Amino acid sequence: MDTPALPLVHITCTGGVCTITLDDPSRRNALGTALFEQFEHALAQAHETANRGEIIVVVIRATGRAFCSGFDLAQCVQNHETLAQFVRRLAAITRVIREMPAIVVAQVQGAALAGGCAIVAACDIVCASEQATFGYPVHRIGISPAVSLPTLMATVGCGGARTLTLSGEIVDARRAKELGLVFTLSPDADMLDASVAALARELSAKPPAALRATKAWLNHVDGTHSSQSLGSRAHDVTEATAALAATDESRLLLAHFWNRRKGTD
Repeated sequence: MDTPALPLVHITCTGGVCTITLDDPSRRNALGTALFEQFEHALAQAHETANRGEIIVVVIRATGRAFCSGFDLAQCVQNHETLAQFVRRLAAITRVIREMPAIVVAQVQGAALAGGCAIVAACDIVCASEQATFGYPVHRIGISPAVSLPTLMATVGCGGARTLTLSGEIVDARRAKELGLVFTLSPDADMLDASVAALARELSAKPPAALRATKAWLNHVDGTHSSQSLGSRAHDVTEATAALAATDESRLLLAHFWNRRKGTD
């Protein structure tokens, strides 16, 4: 179980750049109750700081070998209602990222799977190391990756989104770049860190009003704004996915997957 007292997410803001770091490497930065709470708090803090005009860029990064492996399934097995709750919280996070009045850069050094890939797809610019992987392997536990569809479709198009979400395939960083999900590739995590730092400095030096206006208009044009075609369906998609997560089929598939993973089935 999560230990809420542990600092699983760190936030630092300096020089127009706010960096949010997921820091639960032993669990591959899985989205459990405590990490969700701390990540939500960090995003809210970044949003407020951006509203005051104190930051222009938000970088979301992680420690360890994985960026984020998705939901903490141990918690979902213990209480199946948790799975639907996590779906709703993930959807809210993707909306906050997309509506953030700052440019959000994802720094992906390893696996960004399921909920982790949804977080990445919601960001404005994605930078990855060549060791990074992406995908939505969630059908095996009876749930849908549909909460990610609005921002994923806006980024990689309908064809790429259909392939990634229906196949459940995990793709490497080069394939993700071909699809348009990843903007830049770095050979390793150290060079990725330097590359993202340089990009953040470059972005933070631009006129902030013009940059924010560009992001706002992009959200309108690509349909992810809450008033537009993709964004207006986000709530319906989220609730349908949460309902699916609460079914007996999902409960049985999750239990079977977890037992096989633990070698007890």
